[in-house]
Amino acid sequence: MCRPDNRYSVLGGVLLTLSPFAGLLDGFKDVALPVLLLVLFFMVFQFKFLKRPFKQVSILLRGVLLAYIGLVLFLHGINVAFLPMANEIGITFGHYVDYWVLIPIGFLFGFLVTFAEPQVRVLCQQIEKASSGYVRASLMLYTLCIGVGVFAALAMARTIFAIPLLYILVPGYIIAFILLLFSDKNFVAIAFDSGSIATGPLTVALLISIATGAAAVIEGSNPLVDGFGTIGIITLAPIISIQVVSLLYRVKSPQGDNKNG
Repeated sequence: MCRPDNRYSVLGGVLLTLSPFAGLLDGFKDVALPVLLLVLFFMVFQFKFLKRPFKQVSILLRGVLLAYIGLVLFLHGINVAFLPMANEIGITFGHYVDYWVLIPIGFLFGFLVTFAEPQVRVLCQQIEKASSGYVRASLMLYTLCIGVGVFAALAMARTIFAIPLLYILVPGYIIAFILLLFSDKNFVAIAFDSGSIATGPLTVALLISIATGAAAVIEGSNPLVDGFGTIGIITLAPIISIQVVSLLYRVKSPQGDNKNG
């Protein structure tokens, strides 16, 4: 078996063989270009239109530097730890005779990864604000975690039993659009936007790697066909979950008026 790319390979090999600093300098180079382009774009607007004081600009540039370093370290950590670890989990349990074990593992990882995603917490806070505090952020957080866990388990079941992707996505979106007719209109846009929020980098790194790792060793499975598509399935979780919750609560607008779908 050929040696995988230490930074970007999904089938990343054994975790212990990866150096924690391998490719870190390349990571700084890869992220530098888009960050520099964003800074250049801002500076053009600064001199042409914004004309903010130098103190504000210096604070912004220091913040960009911190974000740049943090992004490089975050992505590097995912590439040298999460990707190979999750892949090995998929390969290990893919060798089991009882493939069904991957289904509860998918639920567990889906729940925990969603709970750890910062974007999900921001979304839940926004929902609490939009409902004037009537729908609590904690309720939405656990609803999303359970929803993503269920759909992650469904994605693992698809990988194990080679279920065609359309058999899951088409009914899922039909349900989402039916709920659209009855959901509170304050949450319709939030529900559909939240699909990308709940599928953040941690979710992608862990669940796709588990699915592709399992599909690589399960007899009759194809990693390209049965391993991918996981995120497309999980995207449905927040869309459906938020709309279901909106059916259960009378949402108050920020102005204090009750608005029902």
